[in-house]
Amino acid sequence: MTESSVGPFAFPTAQKHDPPTDAASRISHSDTRTETALDHGVEETFPASDPVSVTVSRATPRSAEPAPVPAPGRTEDSVWNAAVRSGLIAGSAASMLSTVALMLAGRREAGSAVAPTNATSHWLWGAESLQADRASFRHTLVGYATHHIAAIFWAILYARVYGNRARAQSLPAALTGATAAAAFASVVDYTVTPERLRPGFEHRLSRPALALTFGAFAVGLAAGCLAANRRR
Repeated sequence: MTESSVGPFAFPTAQKHDPPTDAASRISHSDTRTETALDHGVEETFPASDPVSVTVSRATPRSAEPAPVPAPGRTEDSVWNAAVRSGLIAGSAASMLSTVALMLAGRREAGSAVAPTNATSHWLWGAESLQADRASFRHTLVGYATHHIAAIFWAILYARVYGNRARAQSLPAALTGATAAAAFASVVDYTVTPERLRPGFEHRLSRPALALTFGAFAVGLAAGCLAANRRR
């Protein structure tokens, strides 16, 4: 067998190919642009990957609105609250001044400065309080506490009816109103109130001394209300 004069078989890829035509180049460029557009579309479908944008807007203030008119019940409550505050001050002043008057009158007429105050505790201890001349917790402390509470009660009523009003803020008007209130309180104490609940110091003092006591009560009432209203 003889050797063939034909050369070795050529591998297909070894052949030289012609350069791509213009049509093929356009197709390749078109594919590149399509892939770019697809990539851009994919990015647009994921907005969470974009930076977060924060917008700050300044709120425009609303025009001023008129203040609401308070309800009648609330106004009444505020009036009573003011009367209680004034009454606590005025009642304390009236209690202390009238107690000083009781001590002076008691020393002169009963021989004991605490005898009139002791008598005020008769609502609790009975007739023995009307004869007690020595200071004690049983009679003196209970008597003064009773007188003090009664003074605050009358002072609150006085402040609510007249003492807190604008026309009562001068000294003459305050003294006039407080004197009328003290006179009214004395009439109620000695006419309407049952015997066991009356002040009791009328058993140890004369009528002029009682008038002096209620006069001191009126001065304390007027001064206390004036001070409370000026402070408020």
